[in-house]
Amino acid sequence: MKNAVVVGATTQVGFALCQELMNHEVEVTGFESSEKMDERAHEMLMGIGRNAFFHLQLDQPSERSVDVAFYFIDNMNCLDQSKQAAYQSFAEKAKKLVFISSYNNQRKNDQFKQLIKQKLQDTMNKTCISLYLPMVFGPWQGEEEAVHKRLQEEMDEKERQPIAINDKDVLYVEDVAKAIYDISTDEGGEKEVHLINENPNALKELIEELNLTILADTEKDGGGEKETIYKVQQNLTMKESLQAQREQMRQKLKLD
Repeated sequence: MKNAVVVGATTQVGFALCQELMNHEVEVTGFESSEKMDERAHEMLMGIGRNAFFHLQLDQPSERSVDVAFYFIDNMNCLDQSKQAAYQSFAEKAKKLVFISSYNNQRKNDQFKQLIKQKLQDTMNKTCISLYLPMVFGPWQGEEEAVHKRLQEEMDEKERQPIAINDKDVLYVEDVAKAIYDISTDEGGEKEVHLINENPNALKELIEELNLTILADTEKDGGGEKETIYKVQQNLTMKESLQAQREQMRQKLKLD
């Protein structure tokens, strides 16, 4: 892989993937809607700074061909048709398409993926990979997410409030980015992959560390028969991973 586009570059995992690709000297075009370029997005991109391997593209897609187009599609169905068309156009210029979404919203997100496939049906000589993620925590996690809320309480020295989650697994964001890169560079054909933590006790450790509650028997929007399982290597302990998120949150406060 020499070059790639990351559609959704200021999402938590999208940003980590941009950094992972640059670590491998891949030329990255980070594509985003100007409407999403809020203060948080600008602070994220400050972490990249001036880098010869990164280019930010807003609204209008590039005409340049790329080896891989990575699509973070959890919020794509909320876009109007003109914006969806801009996002979809990258697929025409890419040799390989990688769709990334949360496992819980798998079926809902299939609509956007199918729109792209229909658009390219006459020229669909491309490899398409679909990746499904459990809960992801770490730097730049959304403020509405359970781990961020608990760590914010800690930073504000507030009493812990009950927080419930409805996930069955958890991954650290940098581990996810490494796994996405490895899967995308594999020479295999079209596939659907469910990423899980190699550590079967990861979610239990997170719950105990942060005193969270798990909702039992929650119905999931996933479970395709064609899915394969990919075990993601956990490179940091749970305590180390949470500390990395704390440090990023503290740094953000300094920037604010």
